[in-house]
Amino acid sequence: MSSLEPVPDELKHIQPFIQRGQEVARADPIVSYFCKYYAAQLSIAKQGTSPATQSYLLNLLDTLETEKAQLQGSESMSDDTTACAHCTQFALRIFAKADTEDREGKASKATARNFIVSSQFMQVVAAFGELDDGIKEKMRYAKWRAAEILKAMREGREVVPPSGEADVEVQGGVMGWPSPPQGQSPQIQQGPQGPQIQQ
Repeated sequence: MSSLEPVPDELKHIQPFIQRGQEVARADPIVSYFCKYYAAQLSIAKQGTSPATQSYLLNLLDTLETEKAQLQGSESMSDDTTACAHCTQFALRIFAKADTEDREGKASKATARNFIVSSQFMQVVAAFGELDDGIKEKMRYAKWRAAEILKAMREGREVVPPSGEADVEVQGGVMGWPSPPQGQSPQIQQGPQGPQIQQ
């Protein structure tokens, strides 16, 4: 993968997806590619006109073209349905890991980060079209749960595991967990130390 320039201010909203793509470039180049692909979609939709934005977008598109050529032999790149399933499974594995730690009473800052990161990988699935309601609900829950864990830690309270048992079936997309209270979907901002929850 060729290295990308720093994300210009006009495109800060794509930073989490570029960062996730860079983090998983070796572990899962297909997910990495689609993180950057989704970032490119968002960049084009923004229609930024600054020279820095235009230069960044051209570099990003060149990177995508190179990576796509390198990934052509992969079965997961054979069609959009297969690629979408690959990216969805990746996101749900991270979510399931965070949810298991949380339900076992082992929640930490790393657990909260994994919830946030899983929600960002789920958002990448929007590169393939409208997100289904199950993915949207998981994203909402992941953001809410991350905020709850971080809030408890900030206040010096014990992180109370969610009640009930989760029915996590990554392949089938079945998830059982309490829904976050209405209107309590926190926003995630990219901070200097990674994702930050804004209540």
